[in-house]
Amino acid sequence: MYIKEASELSGATQRAIRLYESLGLLTVSRSGKYRIYTETNVNLIKMIKEAQTLGIKLSEIVDLKDDKGSFDWQTVRDFLIDKQKDIELQIQQLEEQRDRLVLYRESITICIEGVDSHL
Repeated sequence: MYIKEASELSGATQRAIRLYESLGLLTVSRSGKYRIYTETNVNLIKMIKEAQTLGIKLSEIVDLKDDKGSFDWQTVRDFLIDKQKDIELQIQQLEEQRDRLVLYRESITICIEGVDSHL
């Protein structure tokens, strides 16, 4: 299939697909001047797009490829485990920040009420 169909099936723009190719994330064959995409290519494009929606940078995806230019899926899995741990830590930090904010807001409210009662 050509890039237009790969784009339609994957939901990625043609520009994004070309970017993935230029970064070495996607290898496609050629027939004359046309790139030929396979179902495997389309599935990989979908996976790259999904990774991006999860906050994974293209540079991180590039780093997951091995010396042969293929993905080592065990390495990918380990990377995702680490990414999940990072997100869980961020959630914990945000919850702590929210709790401190609530206490701060409550102390400001008490101060305001104290000032209002003296007027």
